[in-house]
Order: sequence, then C-alpha cells, then structure tokens
Amino acid sequence: MANSFMTNILNLLSSNKDFPNYQAERRIDIFINYFISRILTKYLGVETEFICPEFPLKKAEGNQSTKLDYLCKTEKEIIFVELKTDAISFKESQAMIYLNCKWLQCVEDLKQIIESQKLNSYKIKYKKLQDKINPISLDEFPIRVIYLSPFPNENKTKKIKIETPISFQSLKFDMTIEEKIVWEHLSNLGLNVFEIKK
Repeated sequence: MANSFMTNILNLLSSNKDFPNYQAERRIDIFINYFISRILTKYLGVETEFICPEFPLKKAEGNQSTKLDYLCKTEKEIIFVELKTDAISFKESQAMIYLNCKWLQCVEDLKQIIESQKLNSYKIKYKKLQDKINPISLDEFPIRVIYLSPFPNENKTKKIKIETPISFQSLKFDMTIEEKIVWEHLSNLGLNVFEIKK
C-alpha cells in the first residue's frame, strides 16, 4: 500500500512537470537530497558527504545571496551542486558565479551574512549552518561544480566545458525496494550528472 501511494505521488509529480510554471525542482528536491551522497560518490569515485542545502553565496553588493542547491564535500574538495529539471533553466551566468568562487571567501562572506541578520530565528538557523561549516572553514579547498540536470543546449555553454555527463539511469547502487521506486522516477526525468569547468 505504501509503495502504491509513493508511486502515485511520483507519477503526479512527473505529470505536473509538463505544465508551465510548475516548479518541479522544489518538489523533487527532498528526493535528490536523500540520494545526493550516493549520486556524487558514484560519479566522483570517492566518498562524498552532504553538508547542507541552500548554501548562501554572497552577492557583490550588500548582504543578499545567491543560494546554491547543495553543498557537499569529499576529503579534499568542496562540491557545489546545482539541480535543474529543465534544460532551458540552465544559465551560464549562474554557472560562472559558481566557477569563480573561492572557498575561504565563501566562508568569510557567510560570516557577513550572519552578522547582518536581524531576526533571532534566522540567527539560530545560520548558527546551525555555521556549525556545519566550521570543520572545513580554515583551508582553501578547491571547488568542483556539479550539475544534476538535463543536458543544456550548446548555445548556453559558450564559456564553460561540460565534463563526463552520466545519466541517472546508468547510475547503479544498492537500494531498498522503496528507494528503487523513487530512483526509477527520478531516472525518468532525463537528469544527468556532469561537472562544469571554465
């Protein structure tokens, strides 16, 4: 019965994705988040740890930020991960922001963002984020930028290179029956894993 319920929910998500203005990324985020460590570990060939969702990257002016979908790490690298459910939403300008980031600057920018918060409830949440970041806040780790996305149109990738795309369908790892139901639906969304470089 539970499997049938989950299947129906995922079928509805897939069906709704075909309508304009349906924000599929927000709906599948939790499922991607659940699998993110396994996806990246398989793709990169090294153990990868999920750190947090919606990591804030400070904009040049003020203390507003662009939100990175997922922040992850390996033993030697920081991994920026961006989720797109439609190829048309891939923006090279956003990709270049990620590619130009330096990790220690991101850490310093986060401190400024936290200091600018006026509401105590936000400060508590940012404190939790800072606690997660602290163990990796002292070294200038290299940053790799990974997309989980349909393959973007070539005219949107003039300044960047796409390295080794692998479809979700070709990624294999051990799963429970319930996990397989979700993974099958995610695989049918046409998502790929690929690294971008300048």
